[in-house]
Amino acid sequence: MGLKISKIFAIPLISSSFLFSINDLNANVKNSPANKNDLDLYHGMGVSFLCNATRKGFDLDFPKTLNVASATFASVVSQKHGGKIIERKKEQTVDIKKLQFIASLQLVESALQVCPDNVPEKIEKQFKIETERIKKLQGLGGK
Repeated sequence: MGLKISKIFAIPLISSSFLFSINDLNANVKNSPANKNDLDLYHGMGVSFLCNATRKGFDLDFPKTLNVASATFASVVSQKHGGKIIERKKEQTVDIKKLQFIASLQLVESALQVCPDNVPEKIEKQFKIETERIKKLQGLGGK
C-alpha cells in the first residue's frame, strides 16, 4: 500500500516542485499573474490527481484528497504568481482562501464529468447545493 500511495503523490510533488523551482530561478523577476492557460493547467493537474487518487485500488478519502488538490492549486497561484490572476483582461489579487474554495467547487464539477464514480454522493449533493446558493447570490437564477 505504501508504494501505491507514494506513486500517487510522486507526480503532483514533482510537478509542484518543478513549478516552484522555475519560480526560484525567476526570483528577481516580478511574478506575472496567472492567465487562463496557467489556471487551466493547474486545474487539469488537480482533476487528474483527484481522479487518480480516489479511483478503485487507491481509494483515498475523497474530501481529504479534494482539500489537498484545491490547496495546492491556491498555493501555486499564491507562490508562483504572487496571488494574482488575469480575469476579464484585468490583473486582480485574489483572496487565497476564496480561491481554494472556488478551485474545490471547480474540481468537483470536473470530477463529476471525468470520474463520476469516484465522487461520493454526499459530495455531489453538497456541490449542487453550493452552486445553487452561489447562483442565487449572483442573481443568475436558481430556485
